[in-house]
Amino acid sequence: TERKKQYDHDQKVRFAENEERKKEGLPSGTKFEDIGAGDVYLSDVEHLGKYFPSEGEGIENIMAALSKAGKGDKDGDRRAKYNKLIGDRECILVNIRKKPGQLEDTRAYIRAGPRAKLHFNPADVNAAIVTCGGLCPGLNNVVREITRALFHLYGINGKVFGIRGGFKGFYDPATPPLDLTPESVEDVHHEGGTILGSSRGGFDIDKICQFIKSKKIKHLYVIGGDGTHRGAFKIHETCMERVC
Repeated sequence: TERKKQYDHDQKVRFAENEERKKEGLPSGTKFEDIGAGDVYLSDVEHLGKYFPSEGEGIENIMAALSKAGKGDKDGDRRAKYNKLIGDRECILVNIRKKPGQLEDTRAYIRAGPRAKLHFNPADVNAAIVTCGGLCPGLNNVVREITRALFHLYGINGKVFGIRGGFKGFYDPATPPLDLTPESVEDVHHEGGTILGSSRGGFDIDKICQFIKSKKIKHLYVIGGDGTHRGAFKIHETCMERVC
């Protein structure tokens, strides 16, 4: 039929045009001349290297547990490297909807992922994880994957402290921290709630900072909602002042 002939012709033309674009490094599809983006405003995130000297200078960011063979292996360099390292200016746009003739400004967030440079030396890192506030699905998955990533990807030689019962777990002798390892969290994602327990309140900035200082915590992972993260920001501000 004429309709099928027209369809086949359009398909051939479209395929040929896309092949030409591919040769020029362009994406396939129809280019809109009247749709574009305005200015992009990246949400600010503090960089530790701005205030503290880097301890990871010259350390290549590789997947530690998969790289034990090292550079000197008889079969060559068998270290497990990331397929993609994220640049400092890579971002995710907030406003992804576009209209013809409208150059709308948008905010953007820093893209997550492994960087080429490390701030800390993994050999000297102790970390702590705390869950606060109400429960939600997936908390144990988060605790599990942070722990596994710290040991298997980041390659820390220190300890991961699981702070029990929310913020009060930093200092309450009734709930001493758990020693989190890849083995101890192996099956926790099959359980509900959070293996660390949770609570509201109990925020004592002096006692929390004392724990951070005494245990030489360099990574603190605070998991919770708005109130929890107001507490996390207070810890950040206080550590900047006291150099916890």
